[in-house]
Amino acid sequence: MHITVAKFGGSENVFTIEIASDLSLKDLKAVIEAESDFGIKADEMSLFYEGKLLPDENKTLEQCKFSDYDLITCQRSRSAESLNNGASGGARRNLNPRDPRQLFEMLRSNPEMLQQIRQNSPQVADAVQRGDFDTFIQHVAARSPEMQQQMELERLASLDPFDPEVQRRIHDIINMQNVQDNMEHAVEHAPEVFGHVVMLYINCKVNGHLVKAFVDSGAQMTIMSQACAERCGIMRLVDRRFSGIAKGVGTQKIIGRIHLAQLEIEKHYFATSLSVLEDQPMDMLLGLDMLRRHQCVLDLNKNVLRLANTVETSFLPESELPHHARLSGNGAEAEDGDSIRAADGHQQPRSQQSATASSTTSSSSSSFPEDTIKHITKSGFTREQAIEELKVTNGDPTKALVSLMAKNLSVPKRKR
Repeated sequence: MHITVAKFGGSENVFTIEIASDLSLKDLKAVIEAESDFGIKADEMSLFYEGKLLPDENKTLEQCKFSDYDLITCQRSRSAESLNNGASGGARRNLNPRDPRQLFEMLRSNPEMLQQIRQNSPQVADAVQRGDFDTFIQHVAARSPEMQQQMELERLASLDPFDPEVQRRIHDIINMQNVQDNMEHAVEHAPEVFGHVVMLYINCKVNGHLVKAFVDSGAQMTIMSQACAERCGIMRLVDRRFSGIAKGVGTQKIIGRIHLAQLEIEKHYFATSLSVLEDQPMDMLLGLDMLRRHQCVLDLNKNVLRLANTVETSFLPESELPHHARLSGNGAEAEDGDSIRAADGHQQPRSQQSATASSTTSSSSSSFPEDTIKHITKSGFTREQAIEELKVTNGDPTKALVSLMAKNLSVPKRKR
């Protein structure tokens, strides 16, 4: 089975191990000591599960009723911690950029960066110069969600470790930081996933009138708005015996059905039925019934819709989409929360968050060693930022990291 182990008070120290379910907790402690860099010996280790101490080392994992990938929190026992507090002052851990104490010490030892901070954050710089960590952390935490989380972890570490609420809060913070790490990894390696996706529209004609039709394989039926049907002069064909309600994330009134209509696409004609909706923002939507009937293929490589293996029509660029379907451009026309409805009532967001890539791939290659770049990017900075700062600091990763942190402190982050 798999067990996820987290060190109490440390968001970076989380890992998963595979261990037999018939092994004891004592064996588990030995494995944690060997596999982790927690710096805690097995005989000095306390394990917690769901906020409760696991006191009996002779119990097996199966007897403790662990499930696959359950989370166990590990910390040094109180007695061992008191003995070791005075002995480890000289040993320096690897740089942890999310640790406010390490950032404080780095800034104290770097007058140049401290001066840079003073230009925009004199209160922070004064606190560093005075050696006043408490004042420093108050100012910095207000600007950095990561440091707020670190402060919360430090505060929780001083409370009763047997309190289930304390353990739950630690678990929540660790999960949030893991999510943040995952997002930062995505920003670095796959920034395109944060961009918006242009909806698939094609040009067609109905009764000689040009219509921009939305292609939606997730919609059960092909629909048309009442306004579009009137504009195309086909409302006289609506069979109102087929009226009803389209249900999904919302509801819309179906006025009736046009049993047979001709769509002209690239000078070829295709038969389809249309359900006419009373209040529908898009003119027309090609649903699965139409796509199946004419063996349509959505070829996203060529950016075309292929019908009956013979006719191809290109999907429209965003500049040619109806105004309500555009995801960028006229910001006044696209507000958060607005939506367009599909035939089954399912709502598609009209505005989505987009992330801006700092640079193109032209700066993704570098003469600096990959380990040096990763030393900076693992702290949440982009690869491009790391390379640019390494150029300024002549390849010194520590100076580059401190410099980026200093710049990050100078501008308050927007609250989400």
